[in-house]
Amino acid sequence: MSDPLGVMIVDDSAVYRRLLTLVMEDMPDVKVLGTAPTGPIAIKKIPALRPQVVFQDIEMPEMSGIEVLESIKAEYPEIEVVLVSGANTRSADIVVKGLSKGAADFIAKPEGGSLEENKAQLKRELSLVLMGVRARSIHREAAARRRHAARPVSAQPMRTRPPGSLAKHVALVGIGISTGGPQALAQLVPRFPADLRVPVVIVQHMPALFTGSLARSLDENSKVRVREAEDGKALEPGTVYIAPGGIHMAVARRMNGMKAEHHVALQDTPPINSCKPSVDLLFESIAATVGGRTLVVVMTGMGQDGMEGVSSVKRVGGYCVTQSEESCVIYGMPQSVDAAQLSDESVALSGLADRIVTLVG
Repeated sequence: MSDPLGVMIVDDSAVYRRLLTLVMEDMPDVKVLGTAPTGPIAIKKIPALRPQVVFQDIEMPEMSGIEVLESIKAEYPEIEVVLVSGANTRSADIVVKGLSKGAADFIAKPEGGSLEENKAQLKRELSLVLMGVRARSIHREAAARRRHAARPVSAQPMRTRPPGSLAKHVALVGIGISTGGPQALAQLVPRFPADLRVPVVIVQHMPALFTGSLARSLDENSKVRVREAEDGKALEPGTVYIAPGGIHMAVARRMNGMKAEHHVALQDTPPINSCKPSVDLLFESIAATVGGRTLVVVMTGMGQDGMEGVSSVKRVGGYCVTQSEESCVIYGMPQSVDAAQLSDESVALSGLADRIVTLVG
C-alpha cells in the first residue's frame, strides 16, 4: 500500500476547514498535515508542512485564490493545487482561470443538505480528485525515468493508413478530453485559425456551469468562435462547441431545404461508464451521421471514455489522433485508444493544433 498523501487545507471559513478535515481523516490514503485561513499564512506554513497537495478556497481575504495558486506553483511547482469553489458563475470563471494556470483539479463546496450528506458528497468528489493526483504523480515519475534512461525511446506515429486522401474530405472534428483538459484546451484552441473550415465538437468532463465558463474563456482568447453547445443549433465552420456539463451531446442530421445539415442534439439520459457528457456517445453519433469524413482526437484524461467511440469512427473510415503520452497530464484516455491500436497518429500537445489544421486541409 502506498504512503498517504500529505495535504494542507486553506480556507477562510472555519466551517469548511473543519468539514474537509473530517472527511479526509476518514480516508485511509490521506493525511491532513495542517490548515490555514489565508493565502499568506498557508505560504508561510508550506516549508515546514511539506504537503503534496493543497486544497485551497478560490475566494479569500488578503490574497485571491488565483494569487495564492500562482505563488505556490512559482515556488513549489511539484505541489498539486486543488481549487475549492462555490457553485456560481463567478466561482466557475475563477476555477477555469485557475485550471488554465496549473491547478490540478477542483471540487465544489456542497450547498444545503445535512452534515452527513455534505460529507458524503465531498468524499465522492475527493476520491476522484485524489485518484487523479496519484495518477499524475505516477505519470511524472514514469516520464522522469524515460528522460534519464540511457537510450530513451521516442514516440512514433502509429499511422495505419496514409492521411493524404483524408484532407479533402474532413467535415467535422470531434475531441474528447478530461483531467488536465482546461489547461490543454487553452493551448490548443487559440491556435486554430479563424478560417478553420469545419466545426469542432468537444466533450470535456466538467460539471454543469463550469463548461459555460470554459467556453467563454476560450472564446476570449481564440480566433475561432467558442460556444457552449445548445440543443438544435446547426454546426458552423470555424466554431468550437463544448458539451454542457451534466448532459450528453450528440451530432444529428436534418434536412434544411434540399441540403443536409448537422446540428447539436443534447440528451439528458443516464451516464455512460460514469461519464456525462460522454465522449463515446459523441463519437458514436458522429460515426453514424458524418461517417468517414470524421477526424477524432483523444486527449489527456483518466479512464477510457472515447475508446469505443473511436472504434465506431474507425469502422466507417474515419481518422484518429491521440495526444502523446509525454504531453498528457494523465495518459489514460489516449492510452486506451493506443493500446487498442485504434490511433492513426500520436502527437504532442505543442503540435496538435497544427496537425489538426493540416488534416482538415
